[in-house]
Amino acid sequence: MQFTNRYLLILLLLSTSGCAQNRSSKEKFADIALTNKIDFVHSKYDQPRFSCGFLIKFNADTFAVTAKHLVKFIKTDEMKTLIFSNQIKNWSLYPLDKKEQLVVTDKLLNEDHSAKLNDASIYQEDWLLFSIKTNHSNVKPLEVRTTPLTPGEKMYVIGWTRKMEEGSQRVYEFEYYKSIGNRLLLKDIIVPEQFGGLSGAPVIDKQGLVVGIVSGATLDPTTNKKYFSPCSIDGLAKFVAELPKNK
Repeated sequence: MQFTNRYLLILLLLSTSGCAQNRSSKEKFADIALTNKIDFVHSKYDQPRFSCGFLIKFNADTFAVTAKHLVKFIKTDEMKTLIFSNQIKNWSLYPLDKKEQLVVTDKLLNEDHSAKLNDASIYQEDWLLFSIKTNHSNVKPLEVRTTPLTPGEKMYVIGWTRKMEEGSQRVYEFEYYKSIGNRLLLKDIIVPEQFGGLSGAPVIDKQGLVVGIVSGATLDPTTNKKYFSPCSIDGLAKFVAELPKNK
């Protein structure tokens, strides 16, 4: 599998699709998508609106989720590992069309002193998982799909691209092709002209169950073609199942 930081940057800043369509799917889902608001100790690094995220529910617990690779692009010079203390003051999320509905996170549950931000391997499980301090949003926390995906099955990405400053969540449509490791290779059906800003958005099936997190692109060694390839939700689900009960 070939998965490079260059394609992570493309997801954040540039177009990753040759499709000229700038439209969204007609499929309708409950309010799901959030965007990140990141307040640093040094305010010059603040991000009032950065990429996407969502809430996820496991039994009685609800968590906030976004993409781990975002930290590669919004870190301070002092941030070398996956630790936010003394650098990030607050990490919140909110619906772009309802800025008052703030979700304030508490702890980064998958922090890691040994995970260096400049190592490519850190982005293989491309998710940040937060406990929640307060939730004033009306978005629907997603539940994890536990059955295998079927080739040709419709998948949907819910969120906003970087150039969207307002409005309700957009729905983009894909078709499941196959998995390589923890990457879901998807074929474009109805996609934005530019993917930038969708990193961290949820990937769901037609029933609204979450299957992945928008992450990057992967080269299929069989066809030598690059595919939009969200990170599977399976690693996150396993991590939550192994969390101590007092986390």
